[in-house]
Amino acid sequence: IPRAADPAPRWEELLDAAERLIAEHGFEVPLREIAVAAGQRNNSAVNYYFRSRQDLVDAVVARRLAPMEAERQALLDQMSPEQVTDARALLRVLVGPFLHGEGTHYARFLEVVRIRLKNEPQSPAESAWPRILDALARLVPMRHRSARERRVGAVATAMFALLADHERRVEDGQATPESLEEIVAMLAAMLTAPAPHGDSPPQQRVGGSHYDDVGVGSRQ
Repeated sequence: IPRAADPAPRWEELLDAAERLIAEHGFEVPLREIAVAAGQRNNSAVNYYFRSRQDLVDAVVARRLAPMEAERQALLDQMSPEQVTDARALLRVLVGPFLHGEGTHYARFLEVVRIRLKNEPQSPAESAWPRILDALARLVPMRHRSARERRVGAVATAMFALLADHERRVEDGQATPESLEEIVAMLAAMLTAPAPHGDSPPQQRVGGSHYDDVGVGSRQ
């Protein structure tokens, strides 16, 4: 968490630099390199503003997550009962905000840090993820809760990999207008693939928590 009295532009520049360098070079990129990339003369700027590497990572996530969650909440509120049982419609709500955001390296950043995220950036009441995960879990054609949770987690792991690859294609000028629908189609096929060993469809509600249940780590 940044210190409250610090100028916003410096804070934003550090977050931008951290997002890009961690995405490109990994979690252990030297903090002094982040400070230099952010135009800070003091190599200890990251420790001054954020106190620790983990606080910096959490701040990057919180900054990107807030507008995406607001978009997801609005989209969910507009969905009809039929759309809430449509895997592709739900996955568009989950995936779309990643493609609409301002970050150019955020998906690749998440691909690196997601197993290290420890803190919930938003309360369940503020987050759209539990509603989406619960709805997605209902669509997995498996009877046992643990099997459905594994399937949703695997879909999320694939989603982050596909989004990171999409960012690379955008950077290389190879992305197409069909990218969102292509990602959604692949994830929907994975989510609703027939269960092995003849498992029957689920009969009970499955709860969901943010990144924890979607394979992003122990925090959300």
